[in-house]
Amino acid sequence: MNSIKISVIIPVYNVEKYIKKAIESVINQTYKNLEIILVDDGSTDNSGFICDEYANIDERITVIHKENGGIVSARKTGINLADGDYAVNLDPDDWIEATAYEQVVKIIEERHPDIIAYGMKKEFNGFIESQPIQLAEGQYNQNEFWIAFCNKVSKYPFYEQPIDMSQCDKVVKTELFKKHQSNCNEALKKNVDDAVIFPMLLDMKSIYIESRCWYHYCVRKTSILWQTKNGDDIRYKMLALHLIDAYKRYNKIDGCSKEFLLYKLVHHMMMDIPDALFEIEQCKIYPQIKKNNNIVIYGKGVFANRFIENIRMSNYCNIVENVDSNDADKLKYIDANKYDYIVIAIFSAATVLSVLDLLKKMNIDENKILSIEKNSITPDLLPDEVRKQFLKL
Repeated sequence: MNSIKISVIIPVYNVEKYIKKAIESVINQTYKNLEIILVDDGSTDNSGFICDEYANIDERITVIHKENGGIVSARKTGINLADGDYAVNLDPDDWIEATAYEQVVKIIEERHPDIIAYGMKKEFNGFIESQPIQLAEGQYNQNEFWIAFCNKVSKYPFYEQPIDMSQCDKVVKTELFKKHQSNCNEALKKNVDDAVIFPMLLDMKSIYIESRCWYHYCVRKTSILWQTKNGDDIRYKMLALHLIDAYKRYNKIDGCSKEFLLYKLVHHMMMDIPDALFEIEQCKIYPQIKKNNNIVIYGKGVFANRFIENIRMSNYCNIVENVDSNDADKLKYIDANKYDYIVIAIFSAATVLSVLDLLKKMNIDENKILSIEKNSITPDLLPDEVRKQFLKL
């Protein structure tokens, strides 16, 4: 069983509060044939020093200190050094359960897939939410995977991915990982996992889906996903064109539907450049909302926060309240005449359906509840250059 070597790559930048837990979750794995590559991407705190300390006590650890180049640059440095049979990324403020790689190797020994994917547990403000993969456990060839994937997509409201695009909950043959990580543009700052995993899923020959959740994703509002950055519009177009090119290049069996690609492009637009959702007299993603309407925002995740930020900057409409599952009871005490709509600013279809059920039980007028609907998602939402390339497919 110890014949399989796994390369674990941890990109490190100013995470001195968290990095010890991440590293210790790897060195304490029950499976020991690991190569651990810590890439210090120009940290200005004690992160690099902590990495060196661990390298002195565990010979499996290699530390690379480099000038700051961003997450893609750090991951490229790590994967280029990897010589394991399989490789995986671990974010430096997250952690992995102790038996995870032992279980992964058992699957590899028996099945030899290109990719092993497992679920994650999201940790936020003391809450832990398990997010297993929404496909049946087992091995799929490329065609079987995309048929099962797109069947799920077609049955759900916008937006649902039966398998997420994170690099950190997938162990991948190193050769395949190197190929697609090397094709990722280092200028990207957000959604860098998607830029690698989506092409990889189109290109792979086989994948094993594991139903258990081993990866712990610690949600922090300091993450770059929560922030607006100069150049977000340029980087969005860069990512969108990269995904379109990957679809054109690797989707040879037409397994991945064009419908899903459109959802993905709009999803990233909503996350990265939410100002593109507003015209002078219309909110394009929630067309029922009119300028100066009074609304309640349901949701406090990344998209909800970006959406609220943009509404306030543009003064498009008035936000009466912002709630989520933790304080939804506030809605009972708000006069329905004080708001025109409750806007569910959430992507996960399963979560949206549960919220709709909750609001129904609270006897809230269904005509006042808005969520993202598939019939609102058209190529017309996309920026000109992205739309032109999408329509050529």
